[in-house]
Amino acid sequence: MKEFISEEEVERALKYLAKSAEDFAKWKSRMKYLELHRKSVRAEAILNAGGSSMAENKERGEVSEAYKQVLKDYEEAVAEFTLIEAYRNAAETKVAAWQTIQASNRRGHV
Repeated sequence: MKEFISEEEVERALKYLAKSAEDFAKWKSRMKYLELHRKSVRAEAILNAGGSSMAENKERGEVSEAYKQVLKDYEEAVAEFTLIEAYRNAAETKVAAWQTIQASNRRGHV
């Protein structure tokens, strides 16, 4: 009977999971840091805006170069994290499917 998922595919998936763990953690922590840092940069930009009202300062702060750069950095971190997370989920799913198939084979169900 032909295997649906080969042992080589499972081995590659497991190697990918091990190899990508550091990047996964790096981008997740970068994303979380930027979520907090974005608020600080925004608050600082609002305080330094020098407008005549809080509403004007808020608008000026949100278009400041520092705030726009943090948003770009955050977008990059979210994109990288999401991509790695999707690849890791696919690898985990492949391993789980292979485990299920192996268990079914041992019980004689496949």
